[in-house]
Amino acid sequence: MYKIFINEIPVFIHEDKPAANFESTDLKPAYFFTQRKEIKKAMQQIETGGLVRSLTVYGDDAKAIRSHLFSDYKIIKAAGGIVMNTAKDVLMIYRHGMWDLPKGKLELNEKIPEAAIREVKEETGLQKVEIIKKLIKTYHTYLMKENKVLKTTHWFLMRSNETDFIPQIAEGIEHVKWVTTSELEKKYKQTYKNIQSVLDAGIISAYLV
Repeated sequence: MYKIFINEIPVFIHEDKPAANFESTDLKPAYFFTQRKEIKKAMQQIETGGLVRSLTVYGDDAKAIRSHLFSDYKIIKAAGGIVMNTAKDVLMIYRHGMWDLPKGKLELNEKIPEAAIREVKEETGLQKVEIIKKLIKTYHTYLMKENKVLKTTHWFLMRSNETDFIPQIAEGIEHVKWVTTSELEKKYKQTYKNIQSVLDAGIISAYLV
């Protein structure tokens, strides 16, 4: 299953028919992949800010469906981390008026875990950070110089206990902060939907390590 955010609206791609226990918002509207015209219309509404809460598409091959629906998007690979300390605080960055997690594009021939560590260090100023485990992949779209981009981000659970930060101002980062469990609920509401998915996966994994 793929969950791809366009303008903060989720597009779900399933290989099975929607089950009765799916969230109701997952099914408004829902189509078989053969219903190409209806899907295209819904995609256009999402891209232009129409009143579509979500879109669910299901068929035999989720990867092929994703490739077809986003064939006119440039694909960018990225990597990042949800960094936690021994107190289970989460390291977050503040950029463009939103709380976020450190991440960035892969460089040429760079391995995904190496890119994740490099981006975390560059954006936060951390000197020592280690990967604990691989988490999830997220997908979201945006415009870059009027070109449509689909970014796939590989996420890792990481550990560090440093307290000296250097925000990467060149990337628009204003603050780097350890967010405590009590503070996280407020920050959760001030971040992007795909980052919420990473926080959910990371916090659950952290307590299982």
